[in-house]
Amino acid sequence: MRVHASTVLGGAGLLTFAVSGAARAASEGGSLPQLDLATYPSQIFWLVVTFIILYLMMTKVALPRISEVMEARQARISADLEKATTMKNEAETVRAEYEKALAEARGKAQAQLRQTSDEIAAANTKAEGEAAQKTAVTLQEAEKRIAAAKDEALSNVKSVASEAAGLSIKRLVGLDIEDAKLDAAVDSVMEGRS
Repeated sequence: MRVHASTVLGGAGLLTFAVSGAARAASEGGSLPQLDLATYPSQIFWLVVTFIILYLMMTKVALPRISEVMEARQARISADLEKATTMKNEAETVRAEYEKALAEARGKAQAQLRQTSDEIAAANTKAEGEAAQKTAVTLQEAEKRIAAAKDEALSNVKSVASEAAGLSIKRLVGLDIEDAKLDAAVDSVMEGRS
């Protein structure tokens, strides 16, 4: 253990102060036993003995324990720092894996969304095509039925018109005209209107 010069000089200054204080006390007639020059050798002896005992206790007991505590603390701090570094690296690895998995999941979701959209569009196109075909077939059938109904209505109109014309002529003029001539006259009038 090193002793600093300031400690030695401080001790010498204290000794000088004590000697001057003892001289003053002796000249003034007071009695302070610690300042009595006759007891100095025994005081110095016990001071040295006490200092040596304290020094030995400090170097053999207190300082090793303090050193052990400091070393244990440093070891714990180093272990904690290593553990923190390891955990940080693991956290970064986990984060990178998470981001990679998230990017893959997003890519898969977008691909599936595109695929589903394409399938839906294809299904809609197919359904629209089928609906258009069904509508065309239904429309053609409806046009055929309308044409048949029109033809039937026209033939009914012709026969009704022929009968009405024949009855009208018979009542107005009193002549009985043949059905073939009436049908021909009605046909020529209807063709002129269409």
